[in-house]
Amino acid sequence: MISQLKFPSHLPRHHIKRSSAMALAPEHVNPESIRTAYPSAWPQYPYNEAPPTPEQSEVRYSIYSELARRLRVRDGVELAYDVFRPFAPGEKFPALLSWSPYTRQLQGTLAPLGQNEAGLTEFWVPRGYAQVIADVRGSNDSSGAWDNFGPEEQLDLAEMIEFIAGQPWCNGKVGMVGCSYFGMSQLLAAEHQPVGLAAIFPYDAATDLYRDAYYHGGIYSAWGRFWFTSLMFLNHTGGRVADLSGFNNHFSRILSREDPFDCAYYQERSSGPSLHRVEVPTYFGCDWKFFGLHLRGSFMGWEGVPETTPKKMLIGPESRPRRPFGVYHGEALRWYDHHLKGMDSGVWEGAPINLYIQGEDTWRGESEWPLARTDWRKLYLSGDSLTENAGPAGERGYTVIPGTRATWRGEPKLVFRTEPFSSPTEITGPMALYLTAVSDQDDTDWFVFVRDESPDGSQRLLTRGMLRASHRELDPGKSEPWRPWHPHTSAEPVTPGEEIGYVIEIIPTCNLFKEGHRLKVEISSCDPDTDLIYTHEPLPRVVTNTIRTGQGGSYLLTPFIPR
Repeated sequence: MISQLKFPSHLPRHHIKRSSAMALAPEHVNPESIRTAYPSAWPQYPYNEAPPTPEQSEVRYSIYSELARRLRVRDGVELAYDVFRPFAPGEKFPALLSWSPYTRQLQGTLAPLGQNEAGLTEFWVPRGYAQVIADVRGSNDSSGAWDNFGPEEQLDLAEMIEFIAGQPWCNGKVGMVGCSYFGMSQLLAAEHQPVGLAAIFPYDAATDLYRDAYYHGGIYSAWGRFWFTSLMFLNHTGGRVADLSGFNNHFSRILSREDPFDCAYYQERSSGPSLHRVEVPTYFGCDWKFFGLHLRGSFMGWEGVPETTPKKMLIGPESRPRRPFGVYHGEALRWYDHHLKGMDSGVWEGAPINLYIQGEDTWRGESEWPLARTDWRKLYLSGDSLTENAGPAGERGYTVIPGTRATWRGEPKLVFRTEPFSSPTEITGPMALYLTAVSDQDDTDWFVFVRDESPDGSQRLLTRGMLRASHRELDPGKSEPWRPWHPHTSAEPVTPGEEIGYVIEIIPTCNLFKEGHRLKVEISSCDPDTDLIYTHEPLPRVVTNTIRTGQGGSYLLTPFIPR
């Protein structure tokens, strides 16, 4: 029985030791040993110990490369791709497709760039998998105009998968590998159900371009500007892209806020509306720190993919390092060994969901999401406290003046805390802030930060939520008490001076608050610029906001987990 990746005997023992301590972040990850058959990237598994693996693909092949190949698709566009496959003439292997506009050439480097996300060829090919890395249309060496996840790009993706499945070196089964753009594309591919696609492993895969990426709670995110800058450096400055019109058109459309409401432009480029079409086995993954972009998508994906589709999910700690993408290759190998090679990898043993418990630094298996045993409690904003006893009615307020040093720091803000927990207390799940407030303007923004505060005052940001006041409309059919659904299809101005109720979605989290720690909530109407790519631009107006507290006022719906 093979219980872990089999490491060569010549490696020092510290390279191969696996115990319950594998759930703890290593003190140091050697960045020079990421692109190897035994990557040092952490974690590799969503478990406290290396999982039992009766059968596993062994390292036995050298890498044969076929570079700068081209596939002509239905409209004459040519897609550039590289093939890396085991050097074994006459043998057939499953293939893994990595698909993005991030340039094929970047993906084989150690560059710690956010777009180095295709996964590790050095890991997969020696174990008997072919990896195909392709440039989407209009990017790098591919012709045509970039489509930003759009319909043409999706059709290209389906064609590429069917083409790969028919290659003489392929056994007819195709999976996909990579995170972020690479992960989001996996869900879009599965929805088209191309012949040959047998399983996917979408890690860091947002499912809603409007809600997850460009507009959070209806508030424009700086993420788009930063992401487009990265795309520009990769594609505009290298002299390879023949037609830059696709990039320029989409850059202009997003950056000029041409579509401030949710619409067909976003939805046809998002997997969310068609997740019911995903039929191949799907393994979702993300980490708790990625609430600014991808974390919500993992949970929406888990919910949206049919129960009849074999699926698993892991939500872990922050990866070390984040890039190049090299984490969870050990678990993905178990997944693809089973679904693409028919091996008894043991990947379906145990719970379908594995969560990393922050604050405790352990993994735990679960059977559903949200957790069925959740003890939902209302923590009222009362005075400066978060408490189950609402207390007398009251109010607290602040005035925001845009363009000041205070607003750049995310201030002013209101702070509410629980009493120190008398024993370790777990909060795991989605949350919602039911806010009752009065504004003296016809619109404003609400930002909510949730933190773990220790007795010495140090703190960790766990998650956040936000909502533009004019986007407060709810869709009752899609909303849950713990996860409101805002259509974001129109703006409803606020009547100045009128008391308004808001339900603000807060991205799920998981944390064990140690004895003496507090749950801390901050509420403001501006986002600190120090959030960098995940900051948001405040409305350019002076506004005074007053929050109703105590009896009949605001509360946080909080998922306590019995222990």
